[in-house]
Amino acid sequence: MVYADLPYDAETKAGFARVLFDHLDNRTTDLAPEVLEIDARVYTDPALAARERADLFGHVPIIAAHGSELPKRNDFLVAQLPNNEVVLVRQADGQVRGFVNTCRHRGARLVNEDTGSRRFFSCRYHGWSYAGDGSLRAIAEEPTFGTVDKSCLGLKEVPVEERHGFVWVVDSAASDRKIDVGEWLGPEFEASLSALEMDRYTCYVAGNFDVDINWKVLMDAFLDGYHIAYAHTGTVAPYFYNNAQTWQPMGRHGRMVSARKSIDKVRDQDPETAEIDRHITVAHFLMPNMSVLRQPDHLEVLNFVPAPGTAVGTRMQMRILTREPAVTDEQKARWDKNWNILIRVLQDEDIVVNESLQKAVSNTDIGPLYFGRNEIANQHFHRWMAAALDDPRHWG
Repeated sequence: MVYADLPYDAETKAGFARVLFDHLDNRTTDLAPEVLEIDARVYTDPALAARERADLFGHVPIIAAHGSELPKRNDFLVAQLPNNEVVLVRQADGQVRGFVNTCRHRGARLVNEDTGSRRFFSCRYHGWSYAGDGSLRAIAEEPTFGTVDKSCLGLKEVPVEERHGFVWVVDSAASDRKIDVGEWLGPEFEASLSALEMDRYTCYVAGNFDVDINWKVLMDAFLDGYHIAYAHTGTVAPYFYNNAQTWQPMGRHGRMVSARKSIDKVRDQDPETAEIDRHITVAHFLMPNMSVLRQPDHLEVLNFVPAPGTAVGTRMQMRILTREPAVTDEQKARWDKNWNILIRVLQDEDIVVNESLQKAVSNTDIGPLYFGRNEIANQHFHRWMAAALDDPRHWG
C-alpha cells in the first residue's frame, strides 16, 4: 500500500479542507496577531548557543533515530547530538539504551562505525571493552594497570525512550536527568502524532549533512510556507501553493497543513466530504528542532542538530519512512526518487539561500529582523524559544 488515508477523523479532515479552500479562494493564510521583531544575534551569539545546549538540549527529549534502524538485539547506531555523540544499542529485552561514545579510560572514541551489530565494544586505543549494556567488561592487562572499581567505570548513559516509532534521547548523562516523551509532547500533540502510526513505518534511508549554518535558520526554513515560490523554483514550487497554510499550536509544538496544487481537483466539492488525503502535506513541528512531514505516500523526518562548540554549525539528519519495506526494484526506484528530490530541495536551494543568510546576519549593522503575520509558525517557534530560555525548567 503506497498511499494511505489521512489518519484523522472526518471532522478534522473537513476542517483542513474548509480552511484551505477558503485561503486559496481568497489568497489568504493563517495569520499571527502582529509582526514579530527579533534580534539577529539569535543566529550568531556563542553565549546563547552555549545556553541552548546546556539549558534546553541537555534536558528535553529529541529524536535520535527511528526504531526500525535498530531492528535486532545488539544492533547499534551512532548519533551526533548537540552535547554528545551517543551510541544507541538494542538490548536483549528489546529496549534501546544510549551511551556517550567515549572510552572511560583515556577518552578515546569507542565506536567508529555509524551502524552495526556487536555483543561488546572494544576501544582501539588500549583494548578496554564494554558490554552492550554499557558495563566495563575487561581492562586489558589488568594486573599492571592498578586497582580500580570496574563497576563504576561503565559508559556514561543518557536517558532514552522509544515512542511513536522513534528513539528519543535527553542529551545529558547527568544523574538527575529523566525522560518522559509523553509529558513533553502534551496530550493534544501526542494524539496527533499517534494517529500517524509511525511505529508501523520503516526507515528506508537516513543521511547526515554538516553545514556552517545556525540550526534555527534551518528550522525557520521548514516552518516557512512563504518562500516556496521563490526559493524552490527548481523542485517543489510547481506542486505546492505558496503562502497558504493552516497553523494549529498544540502546547509547545504545532501542526501545519499545506495545500498541494493537485487540491484543485477537489476544490469544487463540499469540504465536508472532499477527499483531500492525497492533496495536502501535514507537518508536525516538534520543539525545539524537529519536523515530521506526512506526505501522501511517505514520511520525511528532519532534525536540525546544533553542532557542539559553535554557534553556526548544524548537522541535518534526514530520513524517509515508508509504510512497507522496499523490496522490489519499483519500490526502491520510487523512494530513491523521493530521496533525491529532498536532497535537491535542501542542498541546491535551502542550503544555498541559508548559507548566504548566515553570512548576512553576521554583519554588524543590520538592525532587527522581522517575521510577518503570515509567518505564524516561525513566530510560534521564536516566541517559544525565548520563553523556554527565560524559564529553563518548564521550557514553554
